Amino acid sequence: MKLSYFELLSKDPIYLPNAGGILSPTLKEISALGIHTYHYYLTVLLMDLKTCFSILGLKDEFELYPEEDRSKLSIFDLLLINASLCTLLTDILNFFIKEDVIYSPEHKCFFIQQGNEISGRITKENYPQICDVICQRNNIKSNLSKDPSEVKSKKASEILKKLQKGRAKKAGQTKADENLELGNIISAVAGKSHSLNLLNIWNLTIFQLWDCFARLSNNSIYDIQSMSVAAWGNKDNYFDATAWFKRIYTDN
Repeated sequence: MKLSYFELLSKDPIYLPNAGGILSPTLKEISALGIHTYHYYLTVLLMDLKTCFSILGLKDEFELYPEEDRSKLSIFDLLLINASLCTLLTDILNFFIKEDVIYSPEHKCFFIQQGNEISGRITKENYPQICDVICQRNNIKSNLSKDPSEVKSKKASEILKKLQKGRAKKAGQTKADENLELGNIISAVAGKSHSLNLLNIWNLTIFQLWDCFARLSNNSIYDIQSMSVAAWGNKDNYFDATAWFKRIYTDN
């Protein structure tokens, strides 16, 4: 489920059938939760099978598991095996979902409760989609958007597995850019924007912050190019005056 740019920018919850309203947390809410806890929550939602086995202390068992059997395993079921991870997942879902999320040991799923009524449930079937939408609302590309076990074609399933392995390897080799650390982005946007500052920026959602950052960066390049063309011209005698409002968000 790919959300539109309008939906991602909105503060309003995105309602999934039978699963409640997915929120984009504000910077104020992330600050109240704690930045390290926020990052940890997202790490759990992005977790793959290998990482989940390691957390459960079953890393060696994972390596012994046949490749075909791994695709049949569910991260959702594995998280519910461990009581502490189950409690953690409950806290995570409650942070990103508007309604109350309550775990039911009897049904091995989470109930979505609105007031005194049960309005939905989170199961292993819809958990990957919920994780994906949460990640989109936090400006993160999800690794859970497609499960190899759901691909009917055996050849297509193998190709998908190879792609996911390649992405995981690349992610492991990529060093985090300190310039893109959330605190630094907040400071940069507050310092560059004409309307946002360190007092009111906390009301932005996390997606809105990253969008403001991208737009400010794009407009800075536009300003430099426009001044250069105005002063010196260019070889084509052409300047794109509409570049300042060209679409900067893509879902690729």
